[in-house]
Amino acid sequence: MAVTSRSEPAQRSELAQRRESALWRVPLLWSLVYVVLFAIVLFKISWSLGDTYSHLAGPALSSWRDAFVDAFTARGREYRPLFTLGIKAAYEAVGTWLPFYQALVLLSFAALLTLVVWLCRPAGWQRAWAACIAISCVCGLHTSRIVFGFWPLNHYAAVMVAILVAVALALNPRTRPHDWVFGLLMLAATLSLEFGVLIIPVLITLWWFGAPGISWRGVAAMLAAAAVYLTIRLTFGDHSGELTLWADSGFGFQNLNADTLRARFGGAPWVLWIYNVVATTLTVMFSEPRDGVYSFAESLLARDMETWQWFQVGSSALTTLMIIVGLVWGWPWKERGTQRDRLLVVAGVSLLLFGSVLSFVYTRDRLGLAGGVGYALLLYVACAALLEKPSGRLAISVVTVVAALWVVRSADTWFQLRDTAWDYHVEWTDRFVEMGGARNSTALMNELRATALARTPADVRHDPAWTYFLFERRFHREPQTSPPSRP
Repeated sequence: MAVTSRSEPAQRSELAQRRESALWRVPLLWSLVYVVLFAIVLFKISWSLGDTYSHLAGPALSSWRDAFVDAFTARGREYRPLFTLGIKAAYEAVGTWLPFYQALVLLSFAALLTLVVWLCRPAGWQRAWAACIAISCVCGLHTSRIVFGFWPLNHYAAVMVAILVAVALALNPRTRPHDWVFGLLMLAATLSLEFGVLIIPVLITLWWFGAPGISWRGVAAMLAAAAVYLTIRLTFGDHSGELTLWADSGFGFQNLNADTLRARFGGAPWVLWIYNVVATTLTVMFSEPRDGVYSFAESLLARDMETWQWFQVGSSALTTLMIIVGLVWGWPWKERGTQRDRLLVVAGVSLLLFGSVLSFVYTRDRLGLAGGVGYALLLYVACAALLEKPSGRLAISVVTVVAALWVVRSADTWFQLRDTAWDYHVEWTDRFVEMGGARNSTALMNELRATALARTPADVRHDPAWTYFLFERRFHREPQTSPPSRP
């Protein structure tokens, strides 16, 4: 009896630990809620006119041999052979069957959220809640909207998933004997999208700070893969042309075309580079500027501020302040048993900073995708640190407010997808001639148009007025007028 009584506290403690460990399912279920809700509107989005046809026409209308040669000898500044070959393989398998491409987007989105939960590894209700907030942040950030596009594939989402897989493997000690895999991941990601090179600085930083899943051999494998990539690109690819100041980019209060940028910054392009890097960092942390343009500041000066602008900038500013307070006051790297928190801070800062550096040529909201995910990881650590502090009623109140704000911000993304569905429908109808669709009257174009016009999405211009008050919308609202009553 004495032995049994002494073992009861140990059994209760073990049961409590199991219950806390099982709470990681809560943010996973929260992620599933987002996947289902976004799926409702995602499957109403059809093809875009310009982007889809321009990416699909070459691979779809050529043989495998020609597609392979064209992919690796591509002309221009963008070199994405695996993306091109992926389009060819998908078209050969299912043609233009839209649900297949929509499902791929949804699976990539689900994988991204699952990897965020996997990286957090929450144990206990405080950390489960913090992970849910991080998930809402990823879904609500305007930089994440790029993961819902398909042209007809989405290389941004696929490469972001590859980057998070690399980070997750670097945090797992079981990866260390096989860390040569990082070289393969980096090569495959970079051949799909130049953005994949982000794996190198992020993992080198994690290795420097003692990540258990990567050694110097993994770093050497990535550098060797980078050498292979450069050899392939410089040997087969056509890398001629202006490498800087070639794309339109926001600057100050306006978007400038490439000619204007060359005239203004041709003698000192580094000024624009610094501006672009800072702008991408700020858009993640404060939702301003947008695409490099300080639209909030401009509206504030012009006194025509929209409510949704106040909401986005205000919620981001409060969240950034809470992250700073949480990381400084919580000081997760000073406590024992928080090595994963320390490494998550390193990963989050690395994704934010190095991801922003990659936008030096030009800035777009989508180039903050990696930085946004890093921002969400920092938010998780900060929330966990604040919630686990004793007597932190004020901290719990602030975390609750931030959690609610990001749930609303994620609803903003949902309405943006509705707008995208209507926007693409307008491209195939009202703007078809204007966008050059009539000049490309091929069988593929006709097939895409028939698919796009098979269903008509809801006209978002008739959405309730409050959605235009609280959320960013692409169209101006047109109240639906009721037919005149009969006498």
